Amino acid sequence: MPADPGPDPGPGASPSRPRLAVLGTAHPHLADHLRALTGRAEVVAVHEGRLPWGGAGPHPGLRGVPVVPDAAAALAGAQLALVCATTAEHPELLTAVARAGLPVLVEKPLAAGLAGTQELADRLAAAGTAVTTAMFLRCAPALRRARSLLAEGRLGRLVACDAWFTHPGLLDGLFTDAGAAWMRDARWGARGAFADLGVHLVDLLRWLRPEAGLRVRGAVLHPPPDGLPGDAGGTALLDWGAVPAALHAGWLSRPGGVRLRLEGTRGTLQVAGGELTLATADGTLTEAHRPPAAGDAMIAFLTGAGELADAADAVACARVLEEIAGAAVRG
Repeated sequence: MPADPGPDPGPGASPSRPRLAVLGTAHPHLADHLRALTGRAEVVAVHEGRLPWGGAGPHPGLRGVPVVPDAAAALAGAQLALVCATTAEHPELLTAVARAGLPVLVEKPLAAGLAGTQELADRLAAAGTAVTTAMFLRCAPALRRARSLLAEGRLGRLVACDAWFTHPGLLDGLFTDAGAAWMRDARWGARGAFADLGVHLVDLLRWLRPEAGLRVRGAVLHPPPDGLPGDAGGTALLDWGAVPAALHAGWLSRPGGVRLRLEGTRGTLQVAGGELTLATADGTLTEAHRPPAAGDAMIAFLTGAGELADAADAVACARVLEEIAGAAVRG
């Protein structure tokens, strides 16, 4: 949601940038959001949150920004808020945002489970808080193009869907104490690898075909190789309306990335990173776009461009993920 620009600065003057407060610095995508903010908004204060394991000092992208001890102080001079804390801190920080009456972009998930997500969404709705969740696949140019082609009927009747969002983070040490170890700790709101990345795929399906419901058929989740709790990823089979859809998400794939394959009676559409291919009886269309990027959610939040995900979308995704977890076979 764009900020109120304030008074007209007058002829020849540069329009002022919106003032934004950062609440929490533990989330891995903070750096992506800060890069997207450059030249578009001014970070006026940061409240670091509880920083599991003591943190690692000030975030390099926030050097020179005043660090304040509580969320209310950070929000006092701001027009917008970004919540990049641990999931467990979301209720506290989003309550402060609601009291301040500011629009907010919050990293996913909104809360650790369905009950907590519903409760927090209800509380924010009652306060009239404008919440955007950072579902950045909606903003990816190749996936936006895929949505248009699908809506135009270029694939005919859909018969199958496969979607992937994977990375090698568990192999590469992303979840160590020096990085995002809290994302494997239930005390900080961790839900496992499949939920971490699969939430984006669930939201993607809902956004691609808003009229099609999602029904969980089954899932297989793989244990982490180090024996710690949670899962390292897996595959879920869903009914996407009348279309079977397989979602693959996890932290053990190299090189990983975002991929989508939609097969229909008139053609097959594939997206791999930023490349889109549509194959039909008339030939093959190939387009190159920039790949999906987490910072796109911040740009969309600042500009109001596109159909952004809100708290109600977070609840709908949490409901599907809870059904997947309940249906999953571990192995």
